[in-house]
Amino acid sequence: MKNIGFAGIGTMGAGMANNLVKAGYKVFVYNRTKSKAESIKEAIVVDSPAELCEKSEVIFICVSNDEALKNILFDENGIFSKLTEKNILVDSGTISVALTDEVANKCDEKNVEFLDAPITGGKKGADEGTLMFMIGGKKDTFEKCRDVFAVMGDKLVYCGGNTYGQRMKITLNLTQAMTLEAYLEGVALGLKNGLTLGVIRDVLDNSGARSNVAIGKMPAITHHDFTPNFLLELMNKDVRLAEQEIRKLGISLPLAEAMIKVLQETMDKGYAKEDWVSIAKLLEEKVGVEIK
Repeated sequence: MKNIGFAGIGTMGAGMANNLVKAGYKVFVYNRTKSKAESIKEAIVVDSPAELCEKSEVIFICVSNDEALKNILFDENGIFSKLTEKNILVDSGTISVALTDEVANKCDEKNVEFLDAPITGGKKGADEGTLMFMIGGKKDTFEKCRDVFAVMGDKLVYCGGNTYGQRMKITLNLTQAMTLEAYLEGVALGLKNGLTLGVIRDVLDNSGARSNVAIGKMPAITHHDFTPNFLLELMNKDVRLAEQEIRKLGISLPLAEAMIKVLQETMDKGYAKEDWVSIAKLLEEKVGVEIK
């Protein structure tokens, strides 16, 4: 596979496409805002998603939500207008299980191989080629594309058939959100009760309460640096996707329900375009402490 198509040159897609170019692939890029596509040096910019099908063997899509994916796929000049069995389609956005299932079925009708392969690792991981991919679809399709994935990520996890990549990504982001909130609430309790942050972290980070997500995010939180690596509005969207699955399964998850409320309250404060760790600011305001 030498020709790769890429639709969605945003925060994550830009780094991913750049790494494909650096690895020597001939990369064709499409973005609704053309200037973003033109920022990928040595890539070839196309005028519509449909053109990617004619020029590429594997087509990656990395857009932020269901509506954006529908536009890329199903508009008049969308990918499905030209998609054939010569193409492999890969969706690396975080998208609802329902839409992913619909796309998989439509690909089956066209005899097109499809992988749902959402990612984690943030902008840094996209830029450095150290993303984790959670992959759903036929395993032999994944193996065909393994070398392409390896250019963009250093951890490739095969999760099962189509939709199982998305099921895992939704599970991951809900778990990360709840884990950080739990850690921060413990920190807030300790601070309010007279402990120093140094003492609190010395115990939490060296005990069963240790949290990799908290350890990774605390420097930004303590410096009140909410420059987005992963937007709050995207974490809120992903946890809402988890809420859809919870309702579909007819189960009760009290911590998940509480996390949904925390994220929405933080959104309502106007922090949507900040990093999702701005949930710490909401907690500081509620408890009356400063996490530093």
